[in-house]
Amino acid sequence: MDNQFQEMRNFIAMMEQFVSEKSKEFDVEHLGGPQGFVLMHLLRFPDKDLSFKDIEQYLKISKSVTSNLIKRMEKNGFIHIEPSQKDKRIKYIRLTDFGRGKADRLENFLDYVHGVFLNGISKEDAETTRRVIWEMKSNLSREINKGEEDV
Repeated sequence: MDNQFQEMRNFIAMMEQFVSEKSKEFDVEHLGGPQGFVLMHLLRFPDKDLSFKDIEQYLKISKSVTSNLIKRMEKNGFIHIEPSQKDKRIKYIRLTDFGRGKADRLENFLDYVHGVFLNGISKEDAETTRRVIWEMKSNLSREINKGEEDV
């Protein structure tokens, strides 16, 4: 069993190094977190009016975290904020041309990485791997939560 976990650790380290190097080549190295998720969400729904509340719900984060994230993305030039014409309390988030370019590069990067990782792997094997990882994660989560209940 130890060997399987060592292999997993080696794979994770190798994967992190690969992703880090390739993200620089694709010019998306700082978009692996929430900003990247927002960019991709906005890219996927270009004609939808997405508000702060939509982002808050999509990422399952608090209102204040959403506000800080959106302000940071605006400062970075990825988005601009547009008040609703019907209700000035609602603000919509729009990709800038710069943000759309970054989102396009991020999408290309993700397609490339997924292609490399899944090359030669059947859909069935990929699904089995996903299920096994999900089960391991669930087992770990239950054990962690059980430990918290004992306190």
